[in-house]
Amino acid sequence: MDHYGKFRREGLRVYSAAIQNNTDPYLPVLENRVSNLSQLSRLSLGVMSVPLSRVIGSVSQGRSFAFTEGFLPILEGGSEFASKWERLYESVESEGLHQPITALEYMGYYYVIEGNKRVSVSRCMEAGEIDADVTRVLPEKTGDPDVVAYYEYCDFSRESGLYDILFTRPGSYQKLVSLPGVRPGEQWAEDDILSLRKIFHYFVDAYFRTMKGKKAIPAGDAFLSYLIAFGYQNVRNEDLEKTTERVRLMSGEFEVLDGKVKLVTDTDSTTVQAPLLTSLFRPSKVRAAFLFNRSIDDSAWNYWHNLGRLEVEEKLGDKVETAARIVPSRADFTDAINDLIKDGYTAIFATSPVMLNSTIQPALEHPEVSFLCCSLLSNYKNIRAYYIRFYEAKFLLGMAAGILSESGKIGYIADYPIYGTPSAANAFAIGARMVNPSARIYLNWTSASWYNASNPFEDPEIRVICNRDITAPNHNARDYGLYLRNGSEIINMATLIPRWGRFYRAMVEMIQKGTFHAAAEKEAVTNYWWGLGSNILDVAFSTRFDPYAARTIRYFRHELGDGSFSPFEGEIRDQRGQLRCAADQRLTPAEILCMDYLVDNIVGSLPQEEDLIETARPLVRLQGIHGELEPDLSQFSWNGK
Repeated sequence: MDHYGKFRREGLRVYSAAIQNNTDPYLPVLENRVSNLSQLSRLSLGVMSVPLSRVIGSVSQGRSFAFTEGFLPILEGGSEFASKWERLYESVESEGLHQPITALEYMGYYYVIEGNKRVSVSRCMEAGEIDADVTRVLPEKTGDPDVVAYYEYCDFSRESGLYDILFTRPGSYQKLVSLPGVRPGEQWAEDDILSLRKIFHYFVDAYFRTMKGKKAIPAGDAFLSYLIAFGYQNVRNEDLEKTTERVRLMSGEFEVLDGKVKLVTDTDSTTVQAPLLTSLFRPSKVRAAFLFNRSIDDSAWNYWHNLGRLEVEEKLGDKVETAARIVPSRADFTDAINDLIKDGYTAIFATSPVMLNSTIQPALEHPEVSFLCCSLLSNYKNIRAYYIRFYEAKFLLGMAAGILSESGKIGYIADYPIYGTPSAANAFAIGARMVNPSARIYLNWTSASWYNASNPFEDPEIRVICNRDITAPNHNARDYGLYLRNGSEIINMATLIPRWGRFYRAMVEMIQKGTFHAAAEKEAVTNYWWGLGSNILDVAFSTRFDPYAARTIRYFRHELGDGSFSPFEGEIRDQRGQLRCAADQRLTPAEILCMDYLVDNIVGSLPQEEDLIETARPLVRLQGIHGELEPDLSQFSWNGK
């Protein structure tokens, strides 16, 4: 059989496509990619099995013109090269490969010094690995994310002995090792190494078969998403068949987004016209379940979300039926979802960011159900995330605090160091400074182990304080919103008011009208991020607050609502003096949402995980700064200026 002719024809198709796309049709050459290759440090790793998917090129020009991408041969069929290739194919087919190739590893990928034909034949035979005598080439250490991620890979492979798992984003290895409970730098148990290797090999086998021909994210990044979605402990003992089933279930999430992350910042999207056929068969009643992770009476967050649920019932009448369920742990989540779906509920609102991971698997298994999670960051097509632009109201409260403060010292108490919290604190600080140039914001955290609720600020000059936004029914405390502290006396001056009901009504109406799953959005990740302009949020002032000052703040409330003003425009510097926004610019929604710094008039810092109380850590691991859902701004279509 003419194996060479078969794969040469495939290679010529790849070659022609590359020429038409004006890209290099030949193998990548490391010497052309890295100009100072000979000057870089090297480390011998010895003979090891390497994944063929990461053997991508040749070190020198040499035989690179004999192959196109993927080591497919393209030289003439009657050449000496073709004859040698064919004989090698037949030899490997009957006896296997006995001699390792020689390769350089650079940035996690392998470039062949000797053995190009062996790689070509092995890849054409769809082998998964090949033995190689590997020398690692170490790039110069820089702050480039690719280089940072690579050196994390080097540390991980040295500690674990696993060279197969390659991530492209910094911080991924810390997330991976936390799943089996291994601390960075800690010696891996043999059982953990064998278990992770088995899980990964099963995953890769299923991944490349399932995603063949599709534009997919790198296998390592997909593997981490897979573990987060289904849980390390849940998949560690599964066989290839079950792994393949799960990978197929999640395949849509592995496709490259290409800017398909849609951020909806106002209510316009809720007025989409439903297709005629959809309108004819739309449901007469929507059954919507609201999931809470804590008691409604003991949690202010849950209390206000439940008010939103009750508003939906009141305003929509017999068009909706709702249910409230307390689901305190991930272990209970799947059973609760399955029971609700069996009872006919077709819309699920998970009202806490900490529920996002728990929602992934049920959402994948039940695409016919509309899943939404109150979370800032979600890149899952089957789960729509929603949140409020709290920073807009915090800016207004910051203005009020700046007006009230005589010393310029203002206290600000945040809850969790997660995405969205820095933008709220920064907006507050900017608002205070606009009306009081001497304003300094002293930051404290209710989730920090050092937090003292009875005396959060020892400095007696800090009399103006912005604390938690709202309080729970079972709590009689008055230390919420913006208040003046006079000894033990608290004088409430202003607070923000979330109106979740407006959002819930809009979503239920979209589901009822058949516009929730509009065709244009089926392949997109959709996140809702509404603010003052959508009337989902407002600020209420006490009658004690100066009415003339309140008029100024209301003016800015109007400007924020119609989008003609943003707290994050003009020159903004962080605590280190780094310019974060130029004088003639405005930060994009993505840059605001993904803030991981504090502005220069804030005194304080973002606490590390080890500084937090135990109950705060799960949420911070998930959505904390550099947590599991660290965002990649390049994926967001809404990052334009």
